[in-house]
Amino acid sequence: MTTLRSWLVGSLASLVGSSAAIPALAEPYLRLGVGADGSTTSTFRDRNCQATNPPALFGCGAGRNGQPLQATGAFGTGAVLDAGLGYRLNTWLRAEALFSYRPAYEYRGQANFLQSAPPQPVSANLSSVAGFGVGYIDLPRLRRVQPYIGAGVGVARNRISAVSYNFPAIAPDASTTIAGGTTTGLAWLLTAGVAIPINEQLSLDLAYRYSDLGRVQTDSGSASIARPTGNRTLEIAGTQAALQTHGVMLSLRYAFR
Repeated sequence: MTTLRSWLVGSLASLVGSSAAIPALAEPYLRLGVGADGSTTSTFRDRNCQATNPPALFGCGAGRNGQPLQATGAFGTGAVLDAGLGYRLNTWLRAEALFSYRPAYEYRGQANFLQSAPPQPVSANLSSVAGFGVGYIDLPRLRRVQPYIGAGVGVARNRISAVSYNFPAIAPDASTTIAGGTTTGLAWLLTAGVAIPINEQLSLDLAYRYSDLGRVQTDSGSASIARPTGNRTLEIAGTQAALQTHGVMLSLRYAFR
């Protein structure tokens, strides 16, 4: 532990130019957490509704409900796994490199195509990996409990499986399945929580977190179309949706003292 602390102190000192700039109370810590979050409403639309080569999936018109042609739903609720390596800079400020993994989310929604009566269920699977630089402000203690707030910015990589559009009003097995895709882009988060000390080095963190994980995109590619009259394939342009979540995290934080 002493070696790890010395290495982290030396690395921080090299960044700021002198070990004298490191506060006397500076200390590294490791945080491991697990939680769950759920997505806000997420709508798939064409990346370019005017695309013709290959053609857009939805197009620029209005659907059966008078809204723009689209699929509206949510990615549901899933587990979140966290790992953070942080540093207490002084009595009230911390910085942390955070890795966040969401292994399995399920998109469930409804489309509004004109060619079929509702329902038009839409489904897909999603995973997301993100890395953030996060800053925390520790607020005045409430007895033994340490409240804090934080914000971070980073990069998220979102992977969605093939997306299935089903049309039971046409036939039980009528469907259109389009390619999935992987997207990397800007992500950010806001958080607020409390730390409950267990001993001098270990504390329990309970936090609320809002995460904007950027876009989810499907690639241009072959769509598999199944209808009572037969099956065929058609090249289709890509679609996109936003991925935003609210969740609760429970973590153990270990300070190297």
